[in-house]
Amino acid sequence: MILGVHWFDFAIVMAYFAIILYVGVFQGGRRTKTLGDFFVAGGKWGALISFIFIFASAVAGNEAVVVAGKAYKTGLSGVWFWWSFLFATPIYFLFSTYFRRARVYNLSEFFEMRYERYASALYSFIAGIICILFIGMFVLAVAKILAGLTSLNQQQCVWSIAVIVALYVASGGMMSTLLTDILQGLMVLFILSFIGLPFLWNQVGGWEALQQYSTDNPHLWNLVDPQRMTIWTVLALNISALVGGIGAPWIYNWIAVSKNERAATQCGWGHLWKRIVTLLFALYGILFAIYAAKFDIQLTDSEMCWGLMGKILPIGVIGLLIASFFAAAMSSAATFSTTSSAMIVDYLYRKIIRPGNQLKHYLLVARFWVVASILLAALSTLYVSSIEKYVKLVLTLLSFLGIPIYFGVSWRRANCTGMWASLIGGIITYITVVIIVMTQNGLGFIEAIGPAFEPAVFCSTSVALLGMIVGSLAGPPDNPLKLKRFQVIMNTPVGQEQRLVDAGIRLPALVDAGLVPADDEQLNIDVVEKLYQQDCKNKFFGADSNIEISREPTLSWYYPGFIKIVGACIALIVLTWLLTRILFIW
Repeated sequence: MILGVHWFDFAIVMAYFAIILYVGVFQGGRRTKTLGDFFVAGGKWGALISFIFIFASAVAGNEAVVVAGKAYKTGLSGVWFWWSFLFATPIYFLFSTYFRRARVYNLSEFFEMRYERYASALYSFIAGIICILFIGMFVLAVAKILAGLTSLNQQQCVWSIAVIVALYVASGGMMSTLLTDILQGLMVLFILSFIGLPFLWNQVGGWEALQQYSTDNPHLWNLVDPQRMTIWTVLALNISALVGGIGAPWIYNWIAVSKNERAATQCGWGHLWKRIVTLLFALYGILFAIYAAKFDIQLTDSEMCWGLMGKILPIGVIGLLIASFFAAAMSSAATFSTTSSAMIVDYLYRKIIRPGNQLKHYLLVARFWVVASILLAALSTLYVSSIEKYVKLVLTLLSFLGIPIYFGVSWRRANCTGMWASLIGGIITYITVVIIVMTQNGLGFIEAIGPAFEPAVFCSTSVALLGMIVGSLAGPPDNPLKLKRFQVIMNTPVGQEQRLVDAGIRLPALVDAGLVPADDEQLNIDVVEKLYQQDCKNKFFGADSNIEISREPTLSWYYPGFIKIVGACIALIVLTWLLTRILFIW
């Protein structure tokens, strides 16, 4: 036995590490030449690679831990801890066009393109913190699983994951991440999702045991549980994800790796498959509960339920499961640390704190911050002890960040006054609600996260939405030329960059492609005006409308595809509800 596992299982995990470090450190590092390579993997990948990369990055292992852990206690309703992003999934599809056409390397630059620099700096700071918290969630999730399967304790697992991820991501950033995710995505899809299910199914007693447990626990297949997963919690989770999901900085970078708009829509489809896999994690949690009841096992922490697999799986399969959980955590931690580096280094440091340095300097600092963000995330696990707390903390912070992005893309009247009112109003409201809960209940900040979650989401989102609308109507309009420049960029399809070159527009992707020099932008105002007027003819509500949503004449598949993915998300909920009733209730 080595670290509590059979030598053969240990050899499987070591072989996985060897492959990942070779691909990530050597191949990823060798291919990383520009900031575009480091932050968006060159932005040149097709639909299949984009799908695998996004799926691998999105499934981090924390879903398996929190959903199975919640389902262990509450049944199917635990699925909402990651189904909360189900209705954000079509939004990712819709925004794939805007984000891919932006031709910048992080969401802060996108934010500045529409609004102004200092608001983008504030966004970078908040988004960087959120990325670190998500990484902490990932490593804690897999640490809980590994602590149950090996002789390592939880913190030893946390730091092992942190060191390995830091090694390969620092070498090549998003390029290393994408290359390793081709393998890790397949491992997550086929091994993590399915490999343990037949063994667990057999141990609990199969269909008869599941039917009997369903009879004994009539709440088991409810999507809402009045006691343990209330409608208010479900609404808060969904509102936070729907409103704030598009403000999540990693979504931008996941879309930007794709070579064109159609490949970029895999951000939507990849996340839809994640929602389907999330259902499997809920089933695992229910089966773990049956297994624990059958063998009279008491778990003090339901999020440790995956550790039961150590008693169930044979030699060899345990090694594959451990490697696949490492794959899930490492693929996601890698993308989030790179995104954090994009926020802090590529935007805050390069554009505001230390502009004008050489490319090598920025790449070095970017690599340093990747390591720092992962280590900070590992430190956060000392203070946040459960995935559920992480989820509620980060979703509350996200809940108001997406509002200026929605309005900035779709409403010409949206301005910096509205944006500032929205961000500051959301932040102050969130802090106020948490302080009230802390004071009334005598809790510390971390302990107040749970009880403050629903009111914090509802209040901060409402105030941010109101601030955006009132501030935009009351404040002075933004610079018309800046607005037109933004809309010209948003309406220029990938492959038609000559329009932007003719207008004198400078964007990082255009510079890296050698289409424009890396000097200061000198707009050709007449060309910008001409292109904007041409694009206005394609607006849904008329050329003079303040609503900037266009028909997308060059993308005939775009809106039908959006309708399809909306229908697929609704169908997933309806079919889940219907099938569970047919099989277990009616």
